[in-house]
Amino acid sequence: MTTETSAAAGSFDWTLPASDYCDPALYQRERKEIFARNWMLFTWSERLQKPGDYVTGTLAGYPVFVIRDDDGVVRAFHNVCRHRGAQLLEKEEGHCGKLVVCPYHSWSFTRDGALNKAVDFGEGITFDPKAWGLYAIDAEEWRGLVFLRIARGGESLIDWLGPIHAMAADYPLEQQHYFMSKDRDCAVDWKVYGENYLECYHCRTMHPGLCESMDIDNYRIDTYPKDKFFHLHAPKRDGGLTRGLYFYRFPFLMLNLYDWGSSIATIEPLGPGRIRHINWYFFTDVSPEKAEENRRSAEWSAQIVTEDLDIITGVQRNLEAGIYTRGPLSPKNEYSVKAFQDMCREALEPKAPLRGVAAE
Repeated sequence: MTTETSAAAGSFDWTLPASDYCDPALYQRERKEIFARNWMLFTWSERLQKPGDYVTGTLAGYPVFVIRDDDGVVRAFHNVCRHRGAQLLEKEEGHCGKLVVCPYHSWSFTRDGALNKAVDFGEGITFDPKAWGLYAIDAEEWRGLVFLRIARGGESLIDWLGPIHAMAADYPLEQQHYFMSKDRDCAVDWKVYGENYLECYHCRTMHPGLCESMDIDNYRIDTYPKDKFFHLHAPKRDGGLTRGLYFYRFPFLMLNLYDWGSSIATIEPLGPGRIRHINWYFFTDVSPEKAEENRRSAEWSAQIVTEDLDIITGVQRNLEAGIYTRGPLSPKNEYSVKAFQDMCREALEPKAPLRGVAAE
């Protein structure tokens, strides 16, 4: 019997081992087996209004871009030329015209990813346009949001969202417009952030503003292990916000939906123990007259994230320090953390090989 178990009575589960939050080898497994296989939020549709409009970025270390093609369909590709691996599009967003032209050797590609021309390559040498097209990744839109999946094939975005699609149906996402964003690079592992988000054991200590708005005594997190999502809810207090829906879809999609606006958040893993927290704020009315009120609402939400990041940055330091190894999970207050950790374990179980992702 270990010292830990002999010093505690009763039945409870344990956290993941501390090493899981900072192990480079484990992170590479997560990158291939979790991040690449799941739909990941990338941008919003208003940035891709016309054919040729594009947005670039990274997803778990993969440089990618999305572009609206000639038929109005959003397509996505790795941001890499098939010739010598150059980055094709360098701006964060823009319009590329009829062709995507490599800035290195001027190879060009159509908006649907096919090779258009290998400039001055050599007499008598031809390339099959489809076989030498850009490396495609899956892309789908859902109610004004654009999601990508690195590994090709698998369930549709709506199937992946599962019950969220129906539960959010009467919230007016399509009528809401981008107002502002708040992105932060943090020395925190993606799992540390997810675990913190999925319990309110800490709310009374850490979030006085949230407790003023919501009845924390009746805060609940419903877990859906089969569909890999969580529904977070609590009654509002008098003077609090209007009705809302709060979802966390594994591994790291966060949807906070209201009648008047939305806080849409996700995580971009940057490495073991490092993330970029991405938060967008949308409002139905983004007129200048509403700007100050909208900003106050967004900053109120962002303050809660700040409070979380302040404490869990210290958690991450201690997980890496080598003293703490694991801890007990409260069956009353941290059952959803246990469900999240089970999803992490299950996602790393052996599966069929990936399509569209190079093997190690």
